[in-house]
Amino acid sequence: MWKKLLKSKFLLLTFCSIFLVNFIGNIPQLITTGKFLNPVFAQSAPLNIISQGKTVLINQKTVNLPWIQWQENNVIHTGVSDMNAEAILGLELMSTSSPEKQPVKWFNYHDILPAKFINPFRYLDITNLTKITALEINKNNNILELNLPSSQVNKVYEVPENQGKKIIIELDKPSFFQVSQGKDQAIITINAQASSALFDTIKPFKPLDTSGLQEEEGDEIREDKSPPKNNLFTVTNPDNKTLVNITLPVGNNIKVTSANPSLLLVEIKPYAINPRDISWNNDLFFSRKYINLNNNQDSFLVSSLMFNLKSFNVDLQPILPNNNTVIGTAPLKTTAQNSEAMAAINAGFFNRNNQLPLGAIKNRNNWLSSPILNRGVMAWNDMGEVQFDRVMVEEIITTDKGDRFINSYINSGYIQAGVARYTNSWGNNYTTLSDNEILVMVENNTVKDKIMARKAGEDSLTIPPRNYLLVFRSAKTLGDKININDQITLNTGTIPANFANYPYIIGAGPLLLLNNQIVLNGEAEKFSKAFNTQKASRSAIAVDNQGRMLLVAVHNRVGGNGATLAEFAQLLQRMGAVSALNLDGGSSTQMYLGGEIVDRSSATAARVHNGIGVFYRQK
Repeated sequence: MWKKLLKSKFLLLTFCSIFLVNFIGNIPQLITTGKFLNPVFAQSAPLNIISQGKTVLINQKTVNLPWIQWQENNVIHTGVSDMNAEAILGLELMSTSSPEKQPVKWFNYHDILPAKFINPFRYLDITNLTKITALEINKNNNILELNLPSSQVNKVYEVPENQGKKIIIELDKPSFFQVSQGKDQAIITINAQASSALFDTIKPFKPLDTSGLQEEEGDEIREDKSPPKNNLFTVTNPDNKTLVNITLPVGNNIKVTSANPSLLLVEIKPYAINPRDISWNNDLFFSRKYINLNNNQDSFLVSSLMFNLKSFNVDLQPILPNNNTVIGTAPLKTTAQNSEAMAAINAGFFNRNNQLPLGAIKNRNNWLSSPILNRGVMAWNDMGEVQFDRVMVEEIITTDKGDRFINSYINSGYIQAGVARYTNSWGNNYTTLSDNEILVMVENNTVKDKIMARKAGEDSLTIPPRNYLLVFRSAKTLGDKININDQITLNTGTIPANFANYPYIIGAGPLLLLNNQIVLNGEAEKFSKAFNTQKASRSAIAVDNQGRMLLVAVHNRVGGNGATLAEFAQLLQRMGAVSALNLDGGSSTQMYLGGEIVDRSSATAARVHNGIGVFYRQK
């Protein structure tokens, strides 16, 4: 009897051991596929947060810098948003494989700061900075104050360099600083006064044109009437700050590194920007690296965000500047912050003049804007399933009299002869976009009103919720077939048909990769020859060979112009992408992470109509 019992216990223990070995061995796969709760959001008890905000006073100047304070072991800790801290304070973030540990450099301070992700920001614990540096932290109501002793810039000079150029900026003590780079110019703003002797060391030169570099809205570059100038840089001192304006040689970038004791080292060369990899949290990985093409003759600095859409923690959604209309543009940084996205990238095309969408935007099964011209799209659902292809909407409109119309445009700014449909998602009102439109208002599937409009922009009609408007353009014969009290039936589908089942779709084009093959065909998607061959900044959304999502941005090749579409497809393949969609490019190309644009200076990024946001899925 006891032998049978012992054997049963042995078999049970063996089974449990096998189960545990298999389960533990599969944990990495479960995490990758999102079947296992990611530990970054469940690692410990919630912080004892005592205050937080987004306004910081730096030496009496207000800036937007998300911050948080919490109590731990009777000590009050202060955290600031990591990417904002780099852009505003001058902290340099180094590569890290740990989301909770962030190596930083700031003058003579080189250390690893604790990092904590609290949706939607990753905060760096700067508490110890007060012990090692002269930084003071105070809180006044909902405003955090970061104060450094007043400093001054004593010298700015160029030093010999074998490759590229190098500028040394000498301060009497550490100071916060910001760097902004345009196409052929850069500005270093130092929160320090210029010494009276500084300008005596700078040789005069011809005036420098600063019109080519955009600043943030509301900011202004102000110079003294006769600022000292030199071949490479000029120095000005507005508002108790010191601005070093640098003329960048063609094809060069700038990197500013703070050094011991109180120096700023400015490198100007094609490869000035350093690669880095940052595990931002256990679901989101940021990378900046050089990728070579054309037999290694061309090198591109590529920024990317990688995440697993099948993770329980990650959600992906289209984002727009306004919740009540598809009309309008804004900086991606503003749109992402307002929507509380962790990360984002610019998305589809739009008309910059009238700020109307020109391509597919579908959110929660609602067509905010329909596809156009059979161009490429990416579709996904809440389970993280993703599909790429060229897509069109096919909507069959039928009257109770048997008349039948085919419509391919819903809430679209793309104007074509025929019929189009507009819903309340377009906005509360529709204003005519072309001359002599016929406007048909449908309520509860019944025609309630019919208006013969005049010139574009002269007539406007309210679109109540759950109603829609049929607009006939250069199609009087079709419009004449519909009358008040007619019953209307809609049957909305897509080509290919299965895309109608996806609640989220974003479109742009051309489609670059599909099933590990380059399928670039700009002509088939009705892009112009100039568009198909130009070299420009590029952005894309892709899925790699492990099923992970990639948001990608690339600007100029080292020492030259941007990438062609064909080169961009090859770059994505080098990154492991198997399917990829080109997004809007040029000045629209921009990538957002944790409060800041991370692939370019935000001052040079254009306003955009829509983007793709990466969200932490609230429990």
